[in-house]
Amino acid sequence: MPYVRHTLITFDPEKRDAMVSRLTALLDGLQDISTLRAMRLAFDTANDSDNRLVASAIYDNKQSMDMADKRINEALPELMEFIVGEPTVREGEIIWAFDSDGAADKPAIPGYIRHTTVGIDVSKIDGIIAYADSTVGTLKSVSGLRRIRIAAVKGTPPYKSEDRITVTSGFDSKGAADAALEQTASIWSGMAEFLADDPERRIVAGDLIYAYTR
Repeated sequence: MPYVRHTLITFDPEKRDAMVSRLTALLDGLQDISTLRAMRLAFDTANDSDNRLVASAIYDNKQSMDMADKRINEALPELMEFIVGEPTVREGEIIWAFDSDGAADKPAIPGYIRHTTVGIDVSKIDGIIAYADSTVGTLKSVSGLRRIRIAAVKGTPPYKSEDRITVTSGFDSKGAADAALEQTASIWSGMAEFLADDPERRIVAGDLIYAYTR
C-alpha cells in the first residue's frame, strides 16, 4: 500500500532563499530512488507564518521508504544550518485516493495543497473509507479540485498508533481552494461520526514550489 511521509520544517526566514535552493537540489538528487512515487514541497501560509515549509514524499510502501531513509539521512546535515527546532513528522499508509477527471494532464505547478490532520476513532477506519467512497460523485463537482489522498498517520517519534488521518487536497490555486471551502466542508461534515471525541485539527497549506512525480 502506498506510504506517505509529511515533514513540517520551521526555518530561519532570513535564509529562506538559500534553504529552498539547497533543498530543491537535494530533492532532485533523490529522484533516482525507484520506489519513490512523488514529492511535493510547499510553504505553509495557512497560519500566517513566513518560516514554515511542508515536504511530502510518497513511496510504494513503508518498506521501500525505510530502505530510502539512508539516502535521506545522508542528505539532512546539509539543511541543518537553516532549520529551527525539530521537524514535525506525520507518516502512514494512504488508505484512500481520489483524482478528478483530467488531473493527471495538469502540471503540478502552479498548484495549491492543503493538509488537514485530525484525530479519529481508530476502530472506525473502515467507516472512513466507506464514507469517502460515497463522496466521489460530489467531489467531481468541486471546481479546481485535482486530487485527494487520505493517510492513516502516526506522529513524530516516539510513534503512537495511527490515531489520526491526514487529508491532503490538491487544487489548481489558492483561489480555487478558498472558493471550495464551504462545499468541501459540507462534503466532509459526514465524517464527524468517525472522529475522536475531542479531535485535534491542524491545517497546513500553501502554494507548491516543487513537484516530482515518477
